[in-house]
Amino acid sequence: MPQKSEELAYRLRQQEILAGFGLFALQAMDLDVLLQEASRISANGLGSELSKVLEFRPEQDKLFVRAGIGWRPGVVGQALVGADLGSAAGYAFRTGESVLSSHLGAAAAEGEDRFRASQIMVEHGVRRAINVPIRGREWPFGVLEVDSPQESKFTQADVAFMEGAANILGVAIERIRIEAAVQESEASFRTLANSIPQLAWMADASGSIYWYNQRLFDYTGATFEEIKGWGWRSLHHPDHVERVVERIRRSFESGEPWEDTFPILGKDGSYRWFLSRALPIRDADGKILRWFGTNTDITEQREAEERQHLITQEVSHRVKNSLALVASLLGLQSRSTASAEAKQALEDAYARVQTIAQIHDRLWRQYDAQSVDLCSFLNDLCRKLQETALEHRLDFHGQSVMVSTDRAISLGLLLNEIVTNAFKYAYPEGGGGTVLVRLSDGSGQLRLEIADKGIGLPAGFDLSKQRQSLGSRLIVNTARQLQAQVEAGANQPTGARFVVTMPIKPV
Repeated sequence: MPQKSEELAYRLRQQEILAGFGLFALQAMDLDVLLQEASRISANGLGSELSKVLEFRPEQDKLFVRAGIGWRPGVVGQALVGADLGSAAGYAFRTGESVLSSHLGAAAAEGEDRFRASQIMVEHGVRRAINVPIRGREWPFGVLEVDSPQESKFTQADVAFMEGAANILGVAIERIRIEAAVQESEASFRTLANSIPQLAWMADASGSIYWYNQRLFDYTGATFEEIKGWGWRSLHHPDHVERVVERIRRSFESGEPWEDTFPILGKDGSYRWFLSRALPIRDADGKILRWFGTNTDITEQREAEERQHLITQEVSHRVKNSLALVASLLGLQSRSTASAEAKQALEDAYARVQTIAQIHDRLWRQYDAQSVDLCSFLNDLCRKLQETALEHRLDFHGQSVMVSTDRAISLGLLLNEIVTNAFKYAYPEGGGGTVLVRLSDGSGQLRLEIADKGIGLPAGFDLSKQRQSLGSRLIVNTARQLQAQVEAGANQPTGARFVVTMPIKPV
């Protein structure tokens, strides 16, 4: 046993060894190098010739000699030892308690009878050992062990030194594993990001881009140094770059997802259109760590849509001209006929064709011909109807609701028929009057109400039985086509009121 001064120097040296190992473990990136260094400093710290790091292998339920100092060839990297409670190493691993063993391999009367000595230890004449568990925060790795063929005993202070080394080792192993998992995940992500057809990029929390996938470099011909950070602005068309920068800065500041469409310069000197999106990636507390964005080439899609739009406009123009020609022929015919009844019928037909032409023109001017905001559409139609009867006042109010184009056309015809009838018959004494149109939706039902303040409906009026009137038949047939209900009755205090209700179908 060393004297007090020697003992103090011995313990100070152990502390220096632990301090040095702590710095080494903090910087180590290779697990095998780290484990071998742990073996070396453990043997050095206890003045022993033998040490080893045992890693638990659950598939074999054994402890594997992963690293070591002083063992014969064929032990380190190959040998397995017992992980059961009958071995000192297995006991330390299973219980999480350090084990100090003395007189290993001696006669039964004076030897260590708690644990068996492995064949490897017998071969190397091991007489004493310290086994301490190596633990991470959530998992046990294995055991750090120092062995010696000398008879003198290890002390509890030596155990404390070994526990300090094992604790440092456990933290370092966990860090290396986490960093390796992150690197593997990052490598997998980069492989995936380079395989997608989109241009892709990542930016830090402030919006400064620090990574692009290979496809972006292939398309633009630019280098990372040229477009890192905010250098990507040089790839944008001067007519769009200020708008793009303003909108993406707003997203970076607010944390809201970003979406925009703009042209990006290719290495051939031409611009192509891209639909671009970026999403924030947040930590568990909601703090933005980085942004991930993509740019999807939509040039062909835009060109196809533009071609379709031009074709639609051309078809619409021709249909409008054809309807205008039919209306003109009806107008000429009404002016040349002598029969008042025939004249009225032709004028009504002329008005209906004109309405259809106006409806068609209004709908097909939209870029999206599949659906329409019914409120805006009916409001425009009411303004057109107002222009044909300036002596009357047509008052429209409504809620925005999207419907299919076909249903909008039918509702427009229905509205036209009821309103024009009100203009004709509600105020027979002249001077005009008010017609109110209200559009609302609720509980999946659309409600269109048309009311006037005129003389009201004839006594006993029943819309479904007005077979003599073309207008009434048109209203009933159109309502049936829409699966709508039309109620006709008195308005309060005077006048007539028509209420059309129908289910709102998703578009």
